[in-house]
Amino acid sequence: MHFNIKNSSNVFFRTFGCSGYNLDIKENFNFWKRVFLNFKYSLLAIIIAILFYAFNVFIANYKTLISFSSYLGFFGTIKFFFILMLGFKNLIIFSSFISLILISLLFGIFFSLIFYRIINLKKFDKKHGFISGLGILLGAFAPGCAACGIGLASILGLSGAFLTILPFKGLELSILAVILLTIAIFKTSKDSCKLMITKNERRLI
Repeated sequence: MHFNIKNSSNVFFRTFGCSGYNLDIKENFNFWKRVFLNFKYSLLAIIIAILFYAFNVFIANYKTLISFSSYLGFFGTIKFFFILMLGFKNLIIFSSFISLILISLLFGIFFSLIFYRIINLKKFDKKHGFISGLGILLGAFAPGCAACGIGLASILGLSGAFLTILPFKGLELSILAVILLTIAIFKTSKDSCKLMITKNERRLI
């Protein structure tokens, strides 16, 4: 009896969001649907996104939080911090807030996909490490304009230098980070699909 491995692989992985050899944007979306319909990976993405956002709110306001902590106490300072998180869009320029939200979401999605790959496929591929690493670095370094005091650039005291060098006050680094993280997410999804197909074919041989 003739057994077509390629067709069997395509049928099997269509269930898992990967339709076979011609992997494109549609297959990536199907793969994301497969991953993020699982509650734990959606929750992980949300938690990472919130933590990254909260980290940047803290960086921009840590001096204010420290100065008010003696008056508000521990729990009062925590409450004040949550108020700052909710109203942060009013404290920075709109373009920086949008870029911070985008980078936070992309951080959450990317690390959740990496976690899914490690847990389910038992493999972490360093092939696209440079792109993803650069995107992560830029996203953490300047998730918005340098003048807004967010990101590692603010901690390192480099915000003033960016203001004089870069025409858009560091926002171009945020845009580049969004692009690189998006590429890393697509590459990770595509490679994960290919790896799943390869592993299934080996079991069928």
